[in-house]
Amino acid sequence: MRVVMRFLSELRRRKVIQTLIPFLGVIWLLLQIIAVVTPLLNLSPFVATSLTIFLFACFPVVFYLAWYFDITPQGIKVTEVDYSEHPKPLGFKWWLGLSVVIVGSLMLGLHYFDNARTDYAKRNEGLVNSVKASSIAVLPFRDQSPDSDQQYLAAGITEELATILGQVDGLQVASASAGFSLARQNLLPVDIARRLKVDTLLSGSIHKIGNQIRLRVELINAEDGMTLWSQSFSRELSDIFAVETEIARAVANLLQQRYLEAGSLTSLNSTSSTDAYLMYLRGREQYRLQTTESIKEARRLFEQALALDPEYAMAYVALADTIILLAEGSASFGVLKADIAATLAEQHLAKALVRAPELAEAHAVRGLLLFYLQSNYDAALPALDKALSLNPNLAQVHLWRFAALEQLGRSQDAWQALQQAHRLDPIAITHQYNLAFKLAERGELTLAEQQYRQLIADFPDSPMGYAGLADLYTQTGELADSLDYWQQAYRLSPENNNFQVNLISTMLELQLLDKVEQLTSDKHYEATLLLRRGRYNELIELMTFQLAANPEDPWVAFEAGWYQLLVGDKAQGIELLLQAHQYFQPADLLSLPMCSPALEIAWAYKQRQQAEAAAKLIRQCTDTLPPAGPTGYQDIYRRYLNARLAALQNRPEQALTELSAAVNQGWRQWWSQHDPLLAPIADTTEAEALFSTIEQALQVQRAKAVAKLQNTLNNPPD
Repeated sequence: MRVVMRFLSELRRRKVIQTLIPFLGVIWLLLQIIAVVTPLLNLSPFVATSLTIFLFACFPVVFYLAWYFDITPQGIKVTEVDYSEHPKPLGFKWWLGLSVVIVGSLMLGLHYFDNARTDYAKRNEGLVNSVKASSIAVLPFRDQSPDSDQQYLAAGITEELATILGQVDGLQVASASAGFSLARQNLLPVDIARRLKVDTLLSGSIHKIGNQIRLRVELINAEDGMTLWSQSFSRELSDIFAVETEIARAVANLLQQRYLEAGSLTSLNSTSSTDAYLMYLRGREQYRLQTTESIKEARRLFEQALALDPEYAMAYVALADTIILLAEGSASFGVLKADIAATLAEQHLAKALVRAPELAEAHAVRGLLLFYLQSNYDAALPALDKALSLNPNLAQVHLWRFAALEQLGRSQDAWQALQQAHRLDPIAITHQYNLAFKLAERGELTLAEQQYRQLIADFPDSPMGYAGLADLYTQTGELADSLDYWQQAYRLSPENNNFQVNLISTMLELQLLDKVEQLTSDKHYEATLLLRRGRYNELIELMTFQLAANPEDPWVAFEAGWYQLLVGDKAQGIELLLQAHQYFQPADLLSLPMCSPALEIAWAYKQRQQAEAAAKLIRQCTDTLPPAGPTGYQDIYRRYLNARLAALQNRPEQALTELSAAVNQGWRQWWSQHDPLLAPIADTTEAEALFSTIEQALQVQRAKAVAKLQNTLNNPPD
């Protein structure tokens, strides 16, 4: 309080108030004059606003000067600080203070001036219902043309608006594909917004007659579904790119405080040929179907678009993207040799980048090419990063970046990239599946299960959610549930070899041998069936024949040796493992997650007293293993592997600890009690109890599986 009183006293002594009151009076008088003159001279109302801001911005400067100077009849004098001395000249500190006050006043004035200019510009354009929001989703535009034959055009406009809005700094834009997926579920706009976690939605319709197109757009509040802004645009089709940028700029100005000038947003997906654009959109329509036939048709349509306009940069990007998908090894679309596809895609991307070097999609597809077809992960990252610097809302690019970072071993960065991909598109199958997989890997099993179930709810006809749950339940020892979900995945995709292999493996583990024989006649499973049926003599005879037929095949020798170790001649098994070693390529020895067959061969060397050879293989295994992560997905494999390593290195206590952890987390392999690598601990009371736990758990799971199969037989799926 004393400080305040002292400050007020100093104000009176320095006569600051006597100076400020006339200054405020001058301001008031000038504003009155401006209010009268502005309409007479037909001046912009913004002139009065600007002058007001300027005058009030000068207030701190006047206050500062009034603190140090007095206005007297003899003129302006420096205010005396100490009456016993003569006034001192103003020094460096005073000039520094004045400079700070002037700069601060200037910045404050510019801030308010910019806000006022923004508000004035928005009001001039009728954007008065603005609402602050940081996220938006573009819903699929409706085709209201007379013949309802312009759906491809409506979808193209939806994608393009999402792309242009994605260039706006500070605005998160949900992937257009997410909007397409949710719209097919006939959800209300508010429900779509809740699922995509966005503040606003942009919806609209198109009406095309001849060469004329009318667009009606609505900006919707996600909380209550109320329309915040709507407008209609009637143009010729050739002006579609200008209309799209105009809509995007209006929306950005409605949602954000700052003002985007006309021309600040541009559509790089532009062409001088309307026919080329329509051909491109028809290609995009086929591309979205994601079948081999549709991708081939998309390629043909993109090539026709380029024939109509050889300068159409976006068509070159789309063609390159399509060719990459058609490369061998891609998601069932492979019809081109990978090297040929890479060469063609690179040529088209080079043409696109020459014509539009700032086209985000071109850099994105180049990153995909380097990553997918050339396995050049280090070079792929800068290309993907460049794409995201131009448009940070490209959800698919974040996913590609996640995959590249995973290959480079940058797990934490990869996890962040995956999370961003899922934020922008929480609906895409690949995003949901990868997120669930990584959640399980991080030990968040409940969240992983929820995500897989959400995937099934969104895409009940996709096998990926079922396969994810099946894999998850395998890792937690719930083999009956795993079998059930593998069956559902296999039913939806019977040509997927991975699904069939996992389904059969689970049946073999549960000893549902008749079901395996009903499902497949593949000779590959003959040896395992003989083993599980206990027909050991026939098994050894079969493997002897296989060895004679394939004398230099390392995998045949390894498999034969392994069966000998389990149920046959141990010495013969050791010999076969060592024989297999000489034919294996180094890269084939360390297959994760079990470092097999390196560890089995190391054990064989150890039995032959060749400790150095055994130690070398064990060291290669431990050097190959990634750092141990949190308890989660596939941790049971790591635990069992650790138990085998500890047993090989004469650390029985650690071997028992790791084996116990594996069993407790869900390890249910029936052959564990026969594993020769665990022989040093197999006869201990602790190990026998763990093997008994495995056997009992398998019996329980087998009974549950039989009951589930019987129920399915009585109530077959539709």
